[in-house]
Amino acid sequence: MKFVDLHNHSIYSDGSDTPETVTRAAVLKGTQVFALSDHDTIAGCEASRREAERWGMLWIPAVEVSTTKYHILGYGFDPANEEFTAFLKHSQHLQEETCIKRLDLLQQHGVPITFEKLRTAFPESRLGKYNLLMTLLLDPECRAYARQHHGEASPDELMGIYLRKGSIAGTVKKGETISSKEAIYQIHQAGGIAILAHPFKQVTDMHELDVLLEKGIDGLEIQPNYGAKNNPFRAYAEAHGMKMTYGSDFHGPSINRPLLGREHNNLINLDALLAGTRWMR
Repeated sequence: MKFVDLHNHSIYSDGSDTPETVTRAAVLKGTQVFALSDHDTIAGCEASRREAERWGMLWIPAVEVSTTKYHILGYGFDPANEEFTAFLKHSQHLQEETCIKRLDLLQQHGVPITFEKLRTAFPESRLGKYNLLMTLLLDPECRAYARQHHGEASPDELMGIYLRKGSIAGTVKKGETISSKEAIYQIHQAGGIAILAHPFKQVTDMHELDVLLEKGIDGLEIQPNYGAKNNPFRAYAEAHGMKMTYGSDFHGPSINRPLLGREHNNLINLDALLAGTRWMR
């Protein structure tokens, strides 16, 4: 039995910590098996792997792929697989295009944010809403604008004003998106398993899980931080013989999703989870 936390983010996507910092924090929280699952990028994986090795914690390669409706977690794939790394670069590009649309809306509203400021703050990151928020706080001109118009509004309040659904830049018309079928295929061809992230957030009809099963999804994620919201999906996974993983979806201290440590996240059979993957121990 191992205590795992297989869903975490760093500054390489929309987290506020470095790969080393979040990995070390997981060790000190009591985690025994860890995965850094940044959105659409594995840029931080090697740094996370080295830090986990330094502390003697088992590490698994991971990524969270953005698709048209769902987020698909990939585990145990070959990080050097060229087709998969090219696929992730394409996904990053699509997410960047969406981020630029949000940035344009902020500029139209008068916010002095630019793509150059965004990339200066996050030169190697997959860009998303939270990167825009952090740039608003990091850039002196943007920070002064926010204080002038919103006083001492907290980061969470600014997120609500500018970037949450229904706000100034919270909703944009997306262009090309990646299908869940393509994401599952790419994870599999790279030797990994595909897990549906936080299904309680994105599944509105349990029949959707039947469709994802037909597309090859291997399992469902359980997030202990959300308690009973997981129950229907745990029952579905058990009834269909699917794999289950545990993750905190940690992004940093500003989002209330603490690292799991040893909070109802004990995986009884790690070998069964990784069976058939490139990363099988």
